[in-house]
Amino acid sequence: MLKSLSIKNFILIKNANVEFKKGFNVLCGETGAGKSIIIKALDCVLGAKIEKTMILDSKNPCYIEAVFEKNGVETIISRQTAAQSKFRIDGVLVSLDEIKELKNSLVDIHSQHQTYYYMAQKHHIKLLDDYITKTNPEYLDLLKTYKSTYLEFREVEKKLEFLRENYQNNQKEIDFLNFQLKELNDAQIRQNEEEEIQAELNILSNIQVLKDDSYSCHYALSGDNQNIIEALGKIKYNLSNLVELDKNLEEPLNSLFDSLEGLKDTANYLRDYSSSLEYNPQRLDELNERIALIQKLKRKYGADLDEVYTDLEQKLKQLTNGDNNIEVVEKNFDSLSSEVEFLSSKISDYRKKHALSLSKLIEEKLKNLELKEAKFEISVELDKNNELGKNKVEFLISTNKNKTPLPLAKSASGGEISRVMLGLKTVFCTVDSCSTVVFDEIDTGISGITSNAVAQSIVELSQSTQIISITHQPIIAAKADNFIWVEKNHKETTEISIEILNKKRKIEALAQIASGEVSQKTLDFASTLVD
Repeated sequence: MLKSLSIKNFILIKNANVEFKKGFNVLCGETGAGKSIIIKALDCVLGAKIEKTMILDSKNPCYIEAVFEKNGVETIISRQTAAQSKFRIDGVLVSLDEIKELKNSLVDIHSQHQTYYYMAQKHHIKLLDDYITKTNPEYLDLLKTYKSTYLEFREVEKKLEFLRENYQNNQKEIDFLNFQLKELNDAQIRQNEEEEIQAELNILSNIQVLKDDSYSCHYALSGDNQNIIEALGKIKYNLSNLVELDKNLEEPLNSLFDSLEGLKDTANYLRDYSSSLEYNPQRLDELNERIALIQKLKRKYGADLDEVYTDLEQKLKQLTNGDNNIEVVEKNFDSLSSEVEFLSSKISDYRKKHALSLSKLIEEKLKNLELKEAKFEISVELDKNNELGKNKVEFLISTNKNKTPLPLAKSASGGEISRVMLGLKTVFCTVDSCSTVVFDEIDTGISGITSNAVAQSIVELSQSTQIISITHQPIIAAKADNFIWVEKNHKETTEISIEILNKKRKIEALAQIASGEVSQKTLDFASTLVD
């Protein structure tokens, strides 16, 4: 509940502090006295915009502070406006978004704007859902599950539409990728094959030179009586004789022996190598064709054909498998579509069932507010699935006998709107999380016995929720637990004074607003109202 509201330098209030109590608090005063300024200040400390013209003295900052109490814990919210607004909660600077989020759990200011909220059909489905959730916590889980499923369904639906629209393009790309992979696959190019072919081509292209020169080397090593091996053999023989004379020559002898054996192996290898070489024009053509194919594919796809092949396979997989496969997405779409339909049907059943009980409850409240012939219905019709389900919900009302209920915005007259709104508010306050409700002239257009009915309804509501109300009705004001008198004073400047009245002053104020003057007759009337 709101315990107090301090206001400095705001519109016509220089410095004021208003204390509020549990139950029914009323703001009274002559027309134009400034009662709505107090409500405006409360709205502004909770995030509403402060215009420059709202600051009484532009040389000084405007300061508003509200003290709330919930479950025995006090929360102080303040706002100072100079060059820019600074919001604080218990002295700690906070953002505007944090303030607005907190407001929803603290205060519900019922003004002309909120009357529109209740009248507008687009809000009726949420009001019904809030009512159902209050007594059926599992319903909130159902709504959350449905919404997440529906949003997922819509994403899959968009994806499927995109895939279908682009099916031909995708199919062309798939066919082209398959063609490219087949071309590379048919080539069967081995790793390092190009280097191997180039080496073999180098041999075949120079085969005669290789044959002649290798044989010439062989012949020089061992081909006639003057060959290198024979000469080295004679050196070996002489060196062997010398070793008999000097053992220090054993090492060069051994080295010469190893070299001689190696040269014999080399000569034999060169002989065999030269003999094995044959000119093969068919093989040369095959290799030239193969190297031409490899070079053609490299020019077409890139230097690293293995990497190209892997990339093409990956692209094909993305188009034909997983999330981009139309068949897979269609199955997912059908599954989510069924789930959305199942969940929305359950939600619709809840709404139809509870719409009946809520309609009866609101109708009963309206009858208590002297709308004796009121008929209230909540229409729950089937519609296309959206984020809220598949229902179109609308509040219908008739306040006259034998009249078919019509949409709320079209049916209630100006004098009935305030009572209809109060009836709705009385019911929906039971599902609101906030502990304070502010009524800005909820009694507009009523009088007499109807005023008494409205007063009783407000008193009933104040048993569970703190009520702050601006009123010009003595019958309603008389029921207040806390009577706050607002008055405009004209001295050097026009300022507003605020006073909490005791019983005697309360009776005098009621007498004044009842007839415009205080007389014994009006005082007696006011006393009767209070007693």
